[in-house]
Amino acid sequence: MADRARRAHDSRATAPVAGRKQPAPEHELARLQRQVGNRVVSDFVNGLAVQRLKEGDGPSHDVGVIQQQLNLVSGVARLAITGRFDAATTAAAKAFQRKLIAEAVAGVVEDGIVVGVTHAQLKTRAPSVTISGTDTVVVGPGNTQVPMSPALGTHKKVLAGAKGVAVKELQERLNNSGATTGKKLVIDGIFGGLTDAALKEFQTSAKVTANGIADPGTWAKLETAGAASQGHVEFDWREEVEGVKNVGLRAAYDWKLSKTALAISVGITFNKKHGGVEAKIGQWLSDIKEIWSTFKAVNHSDPKKKSMNLDFKAVRGGSDHAVDVFRFDTALPKKQRGDSRSNSGTWYTIDPRRSMAPHEFGHLIGLADEYNRTEDHYVTTTGEEPDVGDPAGVAADGTKLATNIKANLPLSDVLAAPIAAADDKRWGAKLAGVVNGGLGEKQGGFSRFVAQEYAKANAGASVYDDIQAAFNAKAVTGFQDNFRLAVTPFLYSNKSLMGTMETTPAKGGGGLKAADHEHPIEPRHVQPYVNLLAKEWTLQTGAADVWKPERR
Repeated sequence: MADRARRAHDSRATAPVAGRKQPAPEHELARLQRQVGNRVVSDFVNGLAVQRLKEGDGPSHDVGVIQQQLNLVSGVARLAITGRFDAATTAAAKAFQRKLIAEAVAGVVEDGIVVGVTHAQLKTRAPSVTISGTDTVVVGPGNTQVPMSPALGTHKKVLAGAKGVAVKELQERLNNSGATTGKKLVIDGIFGGLTDAALKEFQTSAKVTANGIADPGTWAKLETAGAASQGHVEFDWREEVEGVKNVGLRAAYDWKLSKTALAISVGITFNKKHGGVEAKIGQWLSDIKEIWSTFKAVNHSDPKKKSMNLDFKAVRGGSDHAVDVFRFDTALPKKQRGDSRSNSGTWYTIDPRRSMAPHEFGHLIGLADEYNRTEDHYVTTTGEEPDVGDPAGVAADGTKLATNIKANLPLSDVLAAPIAAADDKRWGAKLAGVVNGGLGEKQGGFSRFVAQEYAKANAGASVYDDIQAAFNAKAVTGFQDNFRLAVTPFLYSNKSLMGTMETTPAKGGGGLKAADHEHPIEPRHVQPYVNLLAKEWTLQTGAADVWKPERR
């Protein structure tokens, strides 16, 4: 090594030869990699990347990551991910250090400074990972599918005269329950006299009312008594998004389990309100299948890691869902038609985003939004810490903006008559101008710092709650542009398919060919269906195996 280094600095050895084209100089790291190997160089570089973060540091992305990590391991109140190492961050760091000292971890001092062993332990116990194109810390499994009334279960009520997949599921579970004494039912999806008699016999044995109606109480017993290879899921769900409460619908889908796959199928009746939309509908169906069908369920209890594909599709017709299809929002002026905003019940062909139909499909199968959510809802839904975002900003400007927001509450707009009874689009223009002028629609560290400053000046009040209350006081409770502009910076989003949809490829490949860390579908999005598969597997085999979603 010493001899090589000496020659590298010998002017006689490196002098150019006249008339000969010289190779580009080799980067020092590249030379080291060639000489001693990638692993040695990687360990050396990582060893140099020692952080020493303390109170007063920031705003920076690194401080934001530390705050994400401390939220998982410190055991104290949640930190706002501002990217500013404030007194609360110091207190959380000290709490974590006390835990390490109690565990007899060597080299730890309770000083609130994140360096050395403290930093190493943070990275080990709360690793920063890249998901949906952003850096985060995983704090839980997430819960993307939450029925509004869990006690009602996920089945519709079925009784004599009913037909369809739900009846087939009922018949299979009755046959496999071991509680009926008659002949096995024919799985024909028709609720006739034999199905009625078998159901009443099962209800009697299960000690529920023997009325011949498969209601929530009966379904709860059936689901643990007998396996099925197909079924129908149906439940109501609600969320709060962009400040609007009780947003949601009824999720409904069929499922079918084979030896190699679990198929999830959603029937959609497309009501064509404009002509020339047929080709787009076909493209939507293709996009849904391609983008969603990118995972498999893997049996981690099986040494051979048996796997089953998770296949999703939307099919035309059926009574599950109805979608009105327009070329554009007819309520918008001609120049604004490009802004037509689809929802679960209305889709616009002018919307160029390949992610639109797959996103709305997610809602039809019961998945919540992951954009413009409150912090608690966001963390619960995703199981992830919020993105650090952009923490840059002058502290004095943040304090001033918080003051200006308070000065515009309650809403003081003066509207000319007539005033709409609900959701008048003119309310909140002054407040929206203040917030949008200071923050735009940018979420992240600086917006959270403004929220912190607002809370400090207003006895701990939430700027989001106060803005929401101000609009609600003017009968603005639905989606309205000024309302959206005023609350968006203080909410939380990610880039996944159920978030802002920024990780969905424009065309081709679905989630399979997305860039590293930029898959539109994340494991949490398909976990409810893996859970369904695992439950049926246990009923069929008696083995309580652990199944997990993995990309194909």
